[in-house]
This record gives sequence, C-alpha cells and structure tokens, in this order.
Amino acid sequence: MILATAGHIDHGKTALVRALTGVDADRLPEEKRRGLTIDLGFAYTTLPDGTELGFVDVPGHERFLPNMLAGVLSIDRVLLIVAADDGPRPQTLEHLDILELIGIGEVTGVVTKIDRVDAARREEVTAELAALLAASGYREAPILAVSSRSGEGIATLAAHLAERAATTDRQRAATEPRGRFRLPIDRVFSLPGIGMVVTGTAASGAVAPGDRLLLSPRGIDVRVRGVHAHNRAVERAAAGDRCALNIVGSFPEGGGPGRGHWLLAPELHEPTSRIDIALKVSRAAPGPLRSGLPVHVHLGTEDRVGRVAILGRNTLAPGEEGLAQLDIDGPVGALWGDRIVLRDHGALRTLAGGRVIDPFSPRRRRARPERLAALEALRETDAGTALDALLGSDGFVALALFALARNLTLKEADELVVAGGFVRCGDARAPYAASAERLDGLAGRLEEILAEMHRREAEILGVSRPALFRRLRGEAPEPVLDAALAAATAVGRIVRDGAVLRLPTHQPRLTREDEKLWQRLEPLLMVDDLRPPRVRELAEALALEPEITARLMKRFERFGRVASVAANRYFLPGTIARLTDVARELAAADPSGSFTAAAFKDRSGVGRNLTIEILEYLDRVGVTRRTGDSRIVVDDAVAALG
Repeated sequence: MILATAGHIDHGKTALVRALTGVDADRLPEEKRRGLTIDLGFAYTTLPDGTELGFVDVPGHERFLPNMLAGVLSIDRVLLIVAADDGPRPQTLEHLDILELIGIGEVTGVVTKIDRVDAARREEVTAELAALLAASGYREAPILAVSSRSGEGIATLAAHLAERAATTDRQRAATEPRGRFRLPIDRVFSLPGIGMVVTGTAASGAVAPGDRLLLSPRGIDVRVRGVHAHNRAVERAAAGDRCALNIVGSFPEGGGPGRGHWLLAPELHEPTSRIDIALKVSRAAPGPLRSGLPVHVHLGTEDRVGRVAILGRNTLAPGEEGLAQLDIDGPVGALWGDRIVLRDHGALRTLAGGRVIDPFSPRRRRARPERLAALEALRETDAGTALDALLGSDGFVALALFALARNLTLKEADELVVAGGFVRCGDARAPYAASAERLDGLAGRLEEILAEMHRREAEILGVSRPALFRRLRGEAPEPVLDAALAAATAVGRIVRDGAVLRLPTHQPRLTREDEKLWQRLEPLLMVDDLRPPRVRELAEALALEPEITARLMKRFERFGRVASVAANRYFLPGTIARLTDVARELAAADPSGSFTAAAFKDRSGVGRNLTIEILEYLDRVGVTRRTGDSRIVVDDAVAALG
C-alpha cells in the first residue's frame, strides 16, 4: 500500500516516516541543510507481519505546493499530519482542501509531537483536527496521536496502517489490474551501470521487464529494462504500486523524460490540450470561479497553464459543483477519471479540483444542452452505465474514442455494446455504437428526404447515396447513416434500384423510346473484362451523336440503370457489384484488412487510370475509404448496397 503524508511545514511528516520506516525521506542536500522537504521523498518498510508500506513524503511549504500535488494526485490514502504544539495551520487547511476536491478516498489524521505538550493540549488539537476532517467529508476518519521522538503511539499507528494495507492487498489480489499501463513520472535520475530511471505511482495496468512503452506527450519509444517496487527488483508492477523503471530510448537533445510526462502503453498515446472536467470550487476560494480565468492546471505530475470555461453558466461560487472545459497551453496526457487541481494564475491559491470526464472534448457547441447532457452521462463511474446513458442522450458514440478515454480495449468496448443491446456500426478503424431507436429515427429521416425529392422530381427514379447523405450532414456520422440505411433497406422501407435509392411506392418509368434504346445499350455495357465502352464508343455503336448519347446516359443514370464512374464511362450495377467483390476479397485476404490500388488493378485486370477512377467512385459512394496509400472496405456501406 502506498501512502502520502500531507500537512504544514515542520509538523513532523519526515520524522514520522523515519520513525515508521527507518528511512530519511529528505534526499536532497538542500533539504538536509534547511530541514524541510522541498521535493517528493520516498521510503518503504516491511512491518513485522510482512505488510509492505510505501510512503510519499510531500512538502508542506506553500512555495512547494506543486510538488505536493505531484505526490497526491495518484494516491488514494493520505496521512494528514498536525503538530500538537502548533495545531492546524494554513498548509494543513490547504492540503485538506485539495484532498477533498480531488476525492481522496481515505484519510487518517495523525497528531505528532505529543511529547512536547500536556494531555489537555493533545485533546484540544485532536478535536480541532476531527472538526476539520468532518467538515471536509471525512467524518469517520481515524485520528491517532504519536511522538516520533519517544516512539509513543508509533506501534498503534503501524498496526492501523497494517490493517488498512491488508484490506487493500485483498482487494487488489481479487481483481486483475484494469486497463493498459500508465505511469505519471515524478522523478528522473541516472545510476552508474544502470542508466536512466524514472519513478511514479502506476495509475493503471501492469508493466514488466521487456515491455515497450511510449514517453508521452512527446511520443518517444522506450524499452523497460528493469522494474523495482518496494526497493527491490520485481517481475511485475501493477496499478497502485510505487515503482521505479529502468528505461532505454533514443531521446533527442533536451527531449528526455521529466516530471509531468507519462510512460504508457503505445495505444494510449493521444495527447490533448482541451479537456472537459467535473469540478468543485474550493470553499476557501477568494471568489467565484469565472469563465475565461487563467489558471494553473495540475494533472498527474504536470503543472501547465490554461484557461477555464464554465459550461452552462458563467460562474461557480465557492463550494459549488459544475462542469468546465480547460484549454491548456500545450499537450498533456489525460484519460477519464484523472484527478485535476486548479490554482490561480499566480499559483498562490487553490481554486477548484475534480476529475477528467472527457479528455477529447470539442471546442464548438461545448455548452449546448445536448452536450451538457452527454457530459452528465460521461460522469458515470461504470463504463457500461456511461455508455448506456450516452447512447440514451446522443444515440451514437464514437467507440474507439470512448474506449481510449476509459482505457478499454476495443474488444472490451464491443462487449459493452453487446451487453447493452446496441448496434455496432462502421469498420474496425472508425467503429460506432448506436441505439436501435436512433437508427430507426435516422431511417425515418432518410424516408422523409426521399419523399420530398420524389415530390420535387417525380420523373426521376431516385437519388444516389452520397446525395441523400449530404441532406443529413451534421445529424450523424457516415457509418451510422450507413447502418440506418442498411436497416431500412433490409425491411423494404427504402429500395435500392441500381445505383439509386427510392421509396418502394415511387415507380417512374422510362418512355417507350428510351426503353427501346436501353434494350440496344444494355448488351454493350455487359462486358466480361469490367471495362465498359466510353460514351463516344457507345455513340458510334448506336449511330447517335455523342452529345445525344451523353444526355441519354444521364437519363438512364437518374433511373438507376447505370452509374457514372468517370466523366465518359458508365457501369451497370452488376459490374459495380463485381468490382465491390474484388475490393472485399482483397481486403479479406490481407492481415491489415486493406488493399492498394496496384493490387486492385492486378486482380480486376483493368488499366491503371481506370483503376483510380473506379476506386475514387467506390470512395464517393462509401464502399471503400482511403487511408494513406491503401483502402479499407466499409462493411455497412456494402450491406446497404446489397
């Protein structure tokens, strides 16, 4: 179990750690000289019953408060220390305020230096500390009195910590570490014969020697050579462990790791500079928290400058809770649930604290009612409950981003989708979850648009998929629209007629003359080599002027008989289906699920220029999606095409 000490300067935090562990956590020469903790100190001990404890000794002086924040933002248990001969002081109150704001789960009050006072004073300070803890929501917090000098009460405190540690150890043993590995770096140093070492408290997941990690937000690959926890080499460190990692990597000049950086699984590297948070304004804040206020943002072990925007209102009064967006001056690592503390621009006062609820928040429409409803859904602690609430609010969710924010794998996110009875749509690179109600509503909107277009252009058979989707731009992402269209065509609410879509009740017909021309034209387009004639070649075969033939092909396209793949070449729907099959087979045969234009040219047998035109057409109608030099097949779009 890892604990942090907190409290006013010279209240005996370091002495208490030394009495419990035998280790002096003041490691810097300046700390020795000045007799105070400037940076984070660390110590470990094994109690007589075998219980292992780790201590993070955080500084109490107000000038070193950022270092204190680096020590407690990833800690769940804190010893709040008050000297009996001094009583609660300014840093006591500020540290307690921070613990309340960031939701530290467990606090134990410790009254130190009891050898310097009489029994009445001891009881007085104990009562003051109890009142402060109760006012901050820690009414049940135990309070123990000790003297680090005489040893009085140290055994009782050690027994208390051993009991709490045993409970924590049982809980951790019963569950596997959740999520992929993340560690906020609070110290970096080098050791002779070993090399670079970084330390921190693992926020999630597990790490072992040989693992490949990423230094974020810089995006530099590193390899873990060794892992230490509790001052010894271990084969594995997991969430909640205080650990030191011996790492190697190719760092540019001045680009090595430092406090504020993260070591994490490569899949979690997604630096952000705009995050939405749920926060509470400090009851001791000098005034309301206002939108536009510049602030210091403490996140993980990072201290950055940013600007706060209160969502849904302009201010939050001291003691009030609400939602806010932070615009930070540079990229940071953040995921859902990370603790945050806001201090004023001069870093003199603690203003507010809370947790990240959306690390990838939008700048536009950030305070719309629907966005605020989505943020309320995202506040849910359980990921499945949050997904249910979010889909109930928005109707669809970008699944990869939701999974990343919650430190879930896509497989775990898919399981939540299935458990909630929702629909997964889109491809593996851009998956979405959607509610059946939302898809049904979108299908209804597609029908409304088709009905309107049929009334306006009754002589036209239908419209293309891209033209139909353009009318719904902004209402839902394309994969969700494809899923709604596929559902509507599956039950006959919308009919695909060749290259166009129409309502089943809409049945315009070609003129008798055009039908006769179609009987002559269709055989010319039914080619085995997937290369139908150009318009001028069709004109020659039909003995018509090229301009007349071009207008004729446009009419046939409006009736879904052909599709315009290029300006001078039209394909039958059956030919398009064969080309779609080629794309699907190539993607299925490749481990990455993608294919190149060269592979498509070789498989289809058409020339290079026509290959590019065909693939650009498949991109336009949503059958494929280009990613770099390759393409993937969009399953929902293929289903919608039938």
